[in-house]
Formats: sequence, C-alpha cells, structure tokens
Amino acid sequence: MTEPREPPRRAFAFLRRLAPRIRPYRRGLIVAGVMLVLASAIGLAFPLVVRDMLDAAFLAGDGEMLNRIALVLIGLFGAQAILNFGQTYLIAAATERTMADLRRELFDALVHQTAGFFAARRVGELTSRISSDTASIQQILRFGLPELVRQGLFLVGALVLITITNWRLTLVTMIAIPFAIGVAWFFGVRVRKLSTRIQDTLAESIARAEQVFTQIRVVQSYTREDWESDRFGEEVNRSRDAGLERAVARAALTGAVTFSAFGAIVLVLWEGGRLVLAGQLTAGTLVAFLLYAVTIAGSIGSLAGFWSNLQEASGAARRVFEIMDEPVELPAVESPRNLPEGSGGAEIRFENVHFRYADDQPQVLRGIDLVIQPGETVALVGASGAGKSTLAGLVPRFFDAEEGRVSLDGVDVREVDVKELRRRIGVVPQEPMLFAGSVRENLLYGREDATEEELIEAARDAHAHEFIERLTDGYDQEIGERGVTLSGGQRQRMAIARVMLKRPRVLILDEASSSLDAESERLVQEALDRLVEGRTTLVIAHRLSTVIGADRIVVLDGGRIEDVGTHAELLERSPVYSRLYRGQFEAALASVEGTLP
Repeated sequence: MTEPREPPRRAFAFLRRLAPRIRPYRRGLIVAGVMLVLASAIGLAFPLVVRDMLDAAFLAGDGEMLNRIALVLIGLFGAQAILNFGQTYLIAAATERTMADLRRELFDALVHQTAGFFAARRVGELTSRISSDTASIQQILRFGLPELVRQGLFLVGALVLITITNWRLTLVTMIAIPFAIGVAWFFGVRVRKLSTRIQDTLAESIARAEQVFTQIRVVQSYTREDWESDRFGEEVNRSRDAGLERAVARAALTGAVTFSAFGAIVLVLWEGGRLVLAGQLTAGTLVAFLLYAVTIAGSIGSLAGFWSNLQEASGAARRVFEIMDEPVELPAVESPRNLPEGSGGAEIRFENVHFRYADDQPQVLRGIDLVIQPGETVALVGASGAGKSTLAGLVPRFFDAEEGRVSLDGVDVREVDVKELRRRIGVVPQEPMLFAGSVRENLLYGREDATEEELIEAARDAHAHEFIERLTDGYDQEIGERGVTLSGGQRQRMAIARVMLKRPRVLILDEASSSLDAESERLVQEALDRLVEGRTTLVIAHRLSTVIGADRIVVLDGGRIEDVGTHAELLERSPVYSRLYRGQFEAALASVEGTLP
C-alpha cells in the first residue's frame, strides 16, 4: 500500500495528538527531563576532564593532580548512573501509563462502533492496530524521544565546545553534517513507506489467521489446511519482502551516516596531528577534540536512526487515530427520554421504516408498518435477504432507520439512551456467543449484580443447571474460547440463561433452536418457552415449522411486508408463505425418504 509523501513536520504531528494523554504524567517527565539534561552535561564534561588529566600527566608531570582528576571522573560517572536510572524509570512509567490510556481509548472507540463498522473491517486488522501499531508508538515515546533529546544535547553541546576549542578543526568536523542530514532525510522517507506497508501486510496476515482459527472445523472438514497455510505464507512473504527492503534502506542509511561521520573523525585526527606537531595544540586538547568528534558522529548516527523509527511510528499513529476519529453512527442522545417502567412486554411499533446499509446499496427495508403488542410473539419469515435480521436489528439500534420511526412503548428508540434501551432487550442468536472464562462469568455478563440464587434459578429455567453441576468445577468451570468445551445445545442453553438473568421486556430470537440434535432442541425449546412468557418476542424464523405457534407471522418479501397472519391464514392467502412452507416441507420429506431402506 503506497502512501502519499508527507512533509517532515507531519512526522511529528501525532505527538500533538498524544500531548493531552501525556499531560497527566508531566511532573514525572519534567523531573526526568532535568535528570537527562544533567546526565548529558556530565557526558559533555568528560572530554574536558580527560584533557586536563592528560595535560597534567604528560605536560605538567603532576601525579597528584592526575589522582584527583581520576576521582572526579569516578564521582561524575556515579552521579550520571543515578541520573540515568531515574530518568529511564520515570520515562518508562509515564510511557506505560500513556499507552495504557491510549489502548483503552482505542478499544472504547471500537467497541462503541455499530455492527456495520465491523462488517466492513476484519477483526484481525483491528486487533493489529491495538497491538503492533500501539507498540510502535510506545517504542518512539519510551526510547526514541529521550534519545532524540540526549543526542541533540550531545550534538549541540559538542559543536559549541569544539568551536570554542579550535575553529579550524570545527570546520573540518562540520563537513560531514549536511551530507548525513541529507542521507537521513532521503532514506527516512523510504523507511516510513516500507514500514507502513509492513504493518498493513502484517494486519492482513493476522486477520487471515484469526479467520482460519475461528473456522478451523470448516477448514479441516474441507481438508484445506495446506491451502490456508500457503495463503498465509504468501502474505507473510509479502511482509518479509517489505521488511528486507526496509532493512536495505536502514543499512544504507546507517552505512552512509557512519562513513560520513567517522570520515570526518579521520580528517580531524589528521589536521589535529599536524597542529600538535606544529606546537599549536596540546595532545590532551586533541584527544578531547576527538572525543567530541566521536560524540558528534554518534549523535548524527543516532538521530538518523531516530528519524526512520519516527517515520514508522508516525504511520502507526495515523492508523490508530484514523480509527479513533471514525464517527460513531449512533451518537449519544443529548437529552434522552426515559422508557416506561413495567414487568411485562413492551409495545414495538415500526412506522414507514426504510433502511439501506450504504448510500450506494439498494434498500433492504421499504415502508415497513407494523405494531407488535405487549406480550405478543411475532415471527419474521421470508427468503434469504428479505430483511428479517435487519428489521429485528433496528429495535436495539444495531442500526438506525434511514426513514421512518421505530418506537418502544411509544418512545422513539433514537431518543432513548442506547444503554437504557438495550437493557430492556434480550437477544438470543442462532450461534450462541460465549466468552473465554468461567460459566459464572458468562451467565453474569449482562447482570453482574445478580445473586447466587437468581443465577441458579435462571440456569434451571434454561435447563442448564443440570449439565453445569456435572462439570468438574461447576459454575467456576473454564469453558474455553467461544465455549469450545461445551456442546452446541449446552452453549445455547447458557445463552438463554444469560438472557433470563437479564430479565428483558423484549426478546429477539434468531432461530435459537436450529442446528441442534433432537434432545438438545427439545431442551432448548422448553427453555425458550419459559423465556418468552410475558415478554414481547420477535422471532427471526428460518424454519417455518418452529413458528407455527406464533401469535402472528409477518411475511417479508423484497424488503416489504407481503402479508401478516397466523400459519393457517397465510397458507390460504399468501403465495410467498405458501411457497416457502411447501419448499421446506418437500425438502424435509425428501430428506426423510432418502433415509428409508
């Protein structure tokens, strides 16, 4: 992925975005800054002390002075060690806290996005932003910026001191600086573009790996392990190739800067030697000058390395802040209205509802008008793509209607705080979603303040208590990622128990008993029968045999309501329903006949 070339100042732009997050820890950073300056000053004083030591030994022949200078050096290095320890710890502490805040803020921005946002992005790519991109930013904050200040002080201080010492040698030293800066700029831009490409390809490979791992049974059932390995290998190889190109750019940068810097040292040594032989310079002054020249060379090399790392961090920060700047499609309600309290079901009303997922896509719902009475069970049926799941998703505001109005007990759902709205609604998906953790943690996910008695009661009502008790650690049993250690029926009953504990007034069931064996389906259906009692229930039906007992059945066709009625009424007057029912009945009959001898 190629990025447009940015001016140098843009590389530091992300620091302005980070400033408010760093500000709470500024006291420690100020102290660290003072320590860093003092430690750098000691480093700059070292060549001067060495000069005096050498001149005292070789010119004055003063052994006592030599001893005192040696003790001073030991004291200075001891103080420098303490200062370096202090500033390193304080900077690390501030950086860790800042990055923890940034990761929390990034996660918060992601978790409040709508379902449509995640449908357009791969989960692996988003997790890469939280992990690898924030790690790049952390590296530049913890090591890069302190090194920039330290080497900047060394560079400026050394240049000032060598200018004071001998202006002729200073001119020789300055020859290398413009060349080194030009090389750093040229290769730094190249490194930034390659680093961005590496991060993008890594994100793609991580996304691919996560997709494979979550669908591992499908991969293995189709014996596609080798094919997936090859695809992952191709993506990793693209990242490797970009990494090798970046390594070449960095190596060229390091080599060119090192050659120019230490070439200048050779010139200084040559010119300085001539001055010593001519009696215009002492040996101690020449050694001090060489030490400063080495310091300047090292500073230039370090600053060049910092520039390439800064370019990498700048690209990572841009991707992080792009996500954090992504507008939330469901903004907070400024003056939210309260929903009426009650223990029974709530009225749901759809009034001339239209919806599309994007401006360039066709409408999924067209002019939906429907009223669901409190406590009523209404099933939504229709062919795939008819709009069943979309219509149900408008109630908890997973999406917002493009036109029209959706209300709960007479209150427009867009005028209600989304957390308060979703507290009244329980969703049981077709594929139950459980988290890595214990049974108890999963059941209490929607209501952490539930008592142990309420927890067990909900599990009993969902026919989950029996199998939970048989687990080794009971309610404290770890169930693995996505509840992998449980059967499909057990996971579904746990999902139902979780909703029961939440005590919602409205239920949305996405064919929660499908894809199960007969015994599990019976237990799940009994649990669902308890769950829907006294609640308004919206059933997304895939198998028409499961909704025959619904109070009403809504037939959707092409995003419109084709008909509404009971099963018997619709068989007589709805051609769409009759066709769907007849097709499923004939398919089921053919399946049964196919198993007969």
